[in-house]
Amino acid sequence: MNKSESGFFKRLTRYFVAGVFAVLPLVITVVAITWAISFLAGLVGPDTFLGNLLSRIGLNFVTDPRIAYGLGWLGLIAGTLVLGFLVESGMRGLIARITNAIVNRLPLVGKVYDTSKQLVGMLDQQGDEKLKGMSVVYCSFGEKGGAGVLALLPTQETVQVKGREFYVVLVPQSPIPIGGGLLFVPVESVEQVAMSVEKFMSIYVSMGVTAPELMKAAPAAKLPTTY
Repeated sequence: MNKSESGFFKRLTRYFVAGVFAVLPLVITVVAITWAISFLAGLVGPDTFLGNLLSRIGLNFVTDPRIAYGLGWLGLIAGTLVLGFLVESGMRGLIARITNAIVNRLPLVGKVYDTSKQLVGMLDQQGDEKLKGMSVVYCSFGEKGGAGVLALLPTQETVQVKGREFYVVLVPQSPIPIGGGLLFVPVESVEQVAMSVEKFMSIYVSMGVTAPELMKAAPAAKLPTTY
């Protein structure tokens, strides 16, 4: 192969790599959205328990299963809108008391409901302060200067394990930070990072690509120990 052919293939490779990196953000976005849609389809698709329930509601009006499934969803959306109207009209407290009175009579269901209510409350408009109370932290493992991980600290309250104080931190998965691992880390190994939760999530979504830029001006500081 002569120099001209070698140069041609090098340029061709460079063009291809440039094209890959140009389209890669869009590909990652499509993959993330596709995964989210597939996940939701596995929960509420036509062949799931909820999907069958919605189809049965629609079958009271039509015979086509697909149309019945769509009508079931329309009914669910309409019911949600009516419930939202009642909540915004000042009936939030009454609805909450009725729901709690029913659900709390079921031991296992009641515990799951209480936890779910706390999580949803953090995402609600009235739960902004709770969400702002979360901190981005850096957790060190092993000897000083060893490996570490960027994590989310839901609360600065500590827990005791065998006489030692630990923080409970959440390490999301990458590149789709839905779920992850819950770790108990000694308080002396946790440092607070001056970074917003949005930037924290951006690092995981980008698989670490944005970390150098976002963490340049994000100094770490020791967290106050709470007992």
